[in-house]
Amino acid sequence: MKKTGKSFFIRTFHINGFLLFISLILFLVRVPFKMIESFLHNETSSFLTEYSEIMSKVLGSISNTLDGMIVLSVATLLILVVPELVTRIVQDSLANWFYSIWVSFRLRKFLIKQADHEGEGIFKLQQHNKAIRKSIIDVRGKKITYIIKLPNGVQAQKLILETKEILREEISSRFPDYTFSNFERYKHWLRIEGTKIR
Repeated sequence: MKKTGKSFFIRTFHINGFLLFISLILFLVRVPFKMIESFLHNETSSFLTEYSEIMSKVLGSISNTLDGMIVLSVATLLILVVPELVTRIVQDSLANWFYSIWVSFRLRKFLIKQADHEGEGIFKLQQHNKAIRKSIIDVRGKKITYIIKLPNGVQAQKLILETKEILREEISSRFPDYTFSNFERYKHWLRIEGTKIR
C-alpha cells in the first residue's frame, strides 16, 4: 500500500468542521455586539450621548472585524465544500455526501470507549478516543473508503487494532451491497475499502 488513498472529502472533512464551528462561534459573538450597538444608537439621554458615541465607534470597529472574520471563514468553507458538492452531483450523489458525514459520526459513537471497572488507563483511552474522533468514512455509489489514524501510544494502538474485525463487521452490516477488503495499514493509518457488488 503506497498511499492512504485519501479523497478530497476525507482530506477536507476536519477543516470544514473547524471552519463551520468557527463561523458559528463568530456569529454568536457578533449578535450581542450588534444588539448593544443598536441600543446605544437609540439612546436619547444627553448625559450619555458622548459616551454612547464613543462606545458605538468601538463596538462598530469590533463588529466590522467580526464581520470580516465571518465572511473569510464562510468563504473558505464554501471554497472547500462547493467543489466536492459539484463532484458529487455530477459523478455520484449528493445524498452520499450527507450520508458520509452521518455515518462517520455514528461509527465514532460506536467505537468510543468508556473506562471499565478494571481501571483501564485513562490516558490510553483518551488517545484511543482521540484517534476514533478523527476517523472518516467516504460513501460513494461504487466505492466506500473508511480511514482511521492510529494513535502514537502502543497500548492505544492495540485497542484499535483489536477492534478491527468488529469494526469491519459493523461497516459491512451498514452496507450489505458492498464487499469489503481487510484493513490495510500505511504508517499511522488504517484503511478499509468496499466495492459495490449489486
